[in-house]
Parts: sequence; C-alpha cells; structure tokens
Amino acid sequence: MRNDLSHAYNIQVSKKTMNKHLLILGCGYVGTKLAKACFKLGFHVSGTTRSHEHAQTLKETGVNPIIITSPADISDTILKQCSHIVDSIPLTRTDNIMFASQTQWLSILTPKLQHLEWAGYLSTTGVYGDADGAWVDESYHCQPSSPRGIERLKAEQAWLNAGLPAEVFRLAGIYGAERNIITRLMAGDYKAVQWNPPHYSSRIHVDDIVATIIAAMQSPRTGRIINIADDLPLPHADYVQQVAAMIDAPEPIILTPEEGKTQLSVTALSFFSDNKRISNQRLHNELLPKLHYPSFKEGMIAILSSKEG
Repeated sequence: MRNDLSHAYNIQVSKKTMNKHLLILGCGYVGTKLAKACFKLGFHVSGTTRSHEHAQTLKETGVNPIIITSPADISDTILKQCSHIVDSIPLTRTDNIMFASQTQWLSILTPKLQHLEWAGYLSTTGVYGDADGAWVDESYHCQPSSPRGIERLKAEQAWLNAGLPAEVFRLAGIYGAERNIITRLMAGDYKAVQWNPPHYSSRIHVDDIVATIIAAMQSPRTGRIINIADDLPLPHADYVQQVAAMIDAPEPIILTPEEGKTQLSVTALSFFSDNKRISNQRLHNELLPKLHYPSFKEGMIAILSSKEG
C-alpha cells in the first residue's frame, strides 16, 4: 500500500495553493506529517515549537521553525502572511492542572490574521464523553467526563467563536508508522481491561488525518465539525489482542474492571472508560469517500511492511 498521499488522494499543486502560507501551531507528529504533504501543494509552512532540538528537525524538513512559549509571541509579520492555520497545540499542564491555552492567546492573534482564509483546530473525540456504546456523530451533545475532554471543548469553542473561518476536527486515537502500540506489545505484560458490556473506542491513521485536513482546506466550510475516525470501532482489549496476534507478540493480560482499578494508573484507565462508537459518516460524505486505512488491520499491515522493507 503506497504511503504517498499526493497519489492516494489526487493532491496536486494548483494556482490556488501556490505561495500560500500555512502556520502550524504546535508542529509535532501530525503537524510535521501535514507540513510534508502541504509542500507538495506549493505551501510555505511555518511551525511553532518550544524545543530548540525539534526546531532543528523542523528546519531539516523544510519547515520554518518558530520557537515560542505561546502563540501570543508570534511576530505580526508572520501572522499577516498566514493564509491557513492548523492548531495542534496540546493542553497546557501546570501544577497538576491542565487547561486550554487557546482561551488566553487566540483573541490576541485574531485581529492580526488579516489574510487568513482557513483555520483548523485538532481536537479529540474525548469531548463527547460516555455514550453507553452508542454511535456518536457530530450532532451528539458533548458531555465530557474527564478534565481533558472539558478543556478540549473549551478550545473548540474558542476557535468557533473567534470570528475566523475556522473548523474543528475531532480525532480518534492516533497511530502511524512512527507511533503505535507494537513496541509495547512486543515487550510483553501489556494490560488491558475487558469491560462488561464492552467499551468501544476508535482509532485513525495519521495519514488519513493529513488527507482529511488537506481535503478540508480545499473544500472549506466555516464552523464545520468533523469526526476523524476509521470505519471499525473496537473494544481496546479486542484491539490489542488482534494486533498482538498479527505481530506474534505475547498475549496481552486481560483484566476485569476491578483488577484494572488496582493495576492501571488513573490516567490509563480513564482513556478507555468512556464507551462510544465514533461515526465517520460526515467525513466520508463531505471530505474522504474512502480512507487510506479503513481499519487498524490495513494500517498495521502497512506499518509491518514498511518495517520489513
């Protein structure tokens, strides 16, 4: 399976994208992948980071690195040049408290973005909270059950209420060739909870996230919210057992919910306590009729093939 998004999704350089300037706030794993794809569209790309080491990595990939602690520190010159923005900044953590920093700096940026054509905020499906296993689409009422989900929802609202041409992408669990569960499973002693009834969760390959963002940039709709998840929601315990079998790893240790409370951290347990199946129907209808990796199975096969190669 080719890992060339320009080929897979018919991405071509056009007059509409030549000389456009994309600013990626928090240019980490997804942002770096997006930058590489956008170069093929003719974009100039700048990316923010707090790390001097990561700034050098960005520079080597062709991204103009901006080392800052807050987007409020970005120069007016850069902001005036921006035609597109992607916000991939994680929640800020201080003194065991996490919060959405967008509520502090976005209003400062807004009047300076004089030529902004489009913005996208990368959120999480965690904003929905628990749905008792129901299918959840973008119209579902958000009732986040974790501080992380609550703050992500605040960041979404900050972007949607900023008066900018912004849309929101709610991402399922991200994996890819460089970031996946393979190493942890191969190490053995991986523990997962088997809930009763089963608790469903969803995943998405990083390449399909990038393809979705590019499709949205090419067909923008202010105020739109899109779930980015693959076609196969699956209980986490089932997922890790199937992946372990695919890679010939030791069988994961399957815990009861009671055992999970004593053997797993509160954070680890909270990731899989919510029970929902993320609907990607809007994604298919409006942006990507077909995913490059419809489920983790195709994604893992591609990852394993690349490692063997």
